Amino acid sequence: MTKIQLGGIKILEGRSYIEWSCDKAEDALASICCRLAEERINLSQVTHIADDGRGRSSTALCTESTNSFTSYFLIKPDTGSVPQIRRDTSILSVFPHDRRPLIMGALIELVAREDMHPLEIASSPSAMSVVVPLEDTKGAIDGIYSVFEFPTYRSPLEWQAAYVDKEHIFKKIVGSYEEQTLKVYAVLDQPDLDLRTLILNRMEMKQMGAVLKEIDGLGIKIPFFIAHCDRPREMVLSFCSSSSHRQDVSKALDAHVPHAPCSLHDAAGIFLHGPHFGDRYRIASALTDSLQTAGIHPLALSCAVHSISVVLEARDLRRGLQAIKTRFHVPTGNR
Repeated sequence: MTKIQLGGIKILEGRSYIEWSCDKAEDALASICCRLAEERINLSQVTHIADDGRGRSSTALCTESTNSFTSYFLIKPDTGSVPQIRRDTSILSVFPHDRRPLIMGALIELVAREDMHPLEIASSPSAMSVVVPLEDTKGAIDGIYSVFEFPTYRSPLEWQAAYVDKEHIFKKIVGSYEEQTLKVYAVLDQPDLDLRTLILNRMEMKQMGAVLKEIDGLGIKIPFFIAHCDRPREMVLSFCSSSSHRQDVSKALDAHVPHAPCSLHDAAGIFLHGPHFGDRYRIASALTDSLQTAGIHPLALSCAVHSISVVLEARDLRRGLQAIKTRFHVPTGNR
């Protein structure tokens, strides 16, 4: 099998993972992010789906393991259900994916083929990140190397040797610090998107990989992709594609996963590059609070690596951009 060439792989260990759901009419994302910010808790990753196809919102976040129980008790009062917590997890990121469905499809097929049990998949404009239990980390890295090829480190052993030598440096670089105004390098928007949310059983994951590979062959890009997988026998997956390719994407889904429940929204995306997500607290709170203050409810979001991706109703794009600029410093001349 020909491997897919990518630029690199990174790992963030010592994370806790918490996932919860609410009635979609009682979404508590902004208030929970605010409480975590008040406690100065850094969030390594956040993903959110406003409607999982069953009238519930679905949200997941990662913190340092030392903050797991504090985070749990800050989240629990607003969820309407008992949050699921995994204390020892790792975040594996591969990059760059260039918004190619081929990369996402290869990850989904890998999960299905190796019977892996990831907890979450998140996208940023540059990377795909997978959350796995600590005990599955080595197997996940071996699996990633069986599908992807990295020019600097040709094997898991070469990569691990380099990573171990630099681990103490990474821990010094990723720290907690504060800014009066949260700075970003760029804010980009993309109108005219379709947001699809599917419920897949474990048997349909391989077929979903085939869907993504088929639409990759048509030159279609996927600017947003997340999945919540820590559920009995199923996963919830949301992704965006250009509305100009609606018929092609629908045809691929009908061909490979015809029985998977699927919703479709007219949507738009906002992508914040370089807010150093995970290095400091307040970022998720600033994002969700700015949108809530403007009366905007995100359809989905992914805060991963060093970027934020938020999907809105198509009609909310301009107001969403204005709301975000009230809390983030955007370089002059940028949208």
